[in-house]
Amino acid sequence: MGMGLGKTKGILCPILLGIGAVFGFATMKVGYAAPHALSVVAAENTWGDLAAQIAEPDMHVSSILVSPAVDPHLYAPTPDDARRVADATLVVANGAGYDTWMDHLVQASALPQAHYVRADAWAGWHEGDNAHLWYDLNAVADFAQRFEKACEQADPAHAKAYAERARKLQADIASVQAQALALRPHVQGMAVAATEPLFTPLARYLGLDMKENDFQIAIMNDVEPPPIAVAAFEQDLAQRKLKLLAYNVQVEEPASKRLIDLAHKADIPILPLAEIMPQGTHWQIWISSTLTQIGHLLGVAQ
Repeated sequence: MGMGLGKTKGILCPILLGIGAVFGFATMKVGYAAPHALSVVAAENTWGDLAAQIAEPDMHVSSILVSPAVDPHLYAPTPDDARRVADATLVVANGAGYDTWMDHLVQASALPQAHYVRADAWAGWHEGDNAHLWYDLNAVADFAQRFEKACEQADPAHAKAYAERARKLQADIASVQAQALALRPHVQGMAVAATEPLFTPLARYLGLDMKENDFQIAIMNDVEPPPIAVAAFEQDLAQRKLKLLAYNVQVEEPASKRLIDLAHKADIPILPLAEIMPQGTHWQIWISSTLTQIGHLLGVAQ
């Protein structure tokens, strides 16, 4: 998510479509475990939810960022955050330069590096790649596998339980992947765009043709988009060359708001996305409902 450029926080739009019954999982508890209990601290609730589905009830899982009103890039950790990390058995984060404040907390603690599980340790991610890894289905599957192993190493007594819960989660991830692969032939090659590169990992998985990349990279890097990129984006919307416009509901800034207004006028479908997962749901429901919404907006019956 880009920073600055006169941005203000928006209100998280509900995008769940009531398909929770498809999946089975435990509910993630949010709070602060007592010191010396086995615990996991996550930078963001998205990774915290995935961790909880494997670790709980044998480890208590809590997430630092749970509100869409907080920009993960700009978050300033509190002394309580530092204590939680110092007391944690395991710590999880997105990595990829997205939540470097957690790196600093871990470095200041005595936590072994093997107990710090970051999504960007996935072999498919390289320096400079897209940082929004919770929208990368393969990265999520890899994170779940590595986190399970970390749980087993930290708490061998419950290794069998961690493995069983991880198998259930991997089955749910596989169901989301299958849903995406079933949608892909119907949408592959369609021209889409976004106000920032939040949508890119999922769009790539679906075979969508992501346009307006210069504009998105500028927003991500907290600089004004080049005038030529703004003009091209506006022209493509006005001429209805794009089949879909995705935007980050947690951020409002003038350049993006104008594009959303133009998309409305051109009757181009608009997809709301978020960086912090809505509370009261789980990753697999959230992403599955997003895929369903993408199919609906692109005219694919599911």
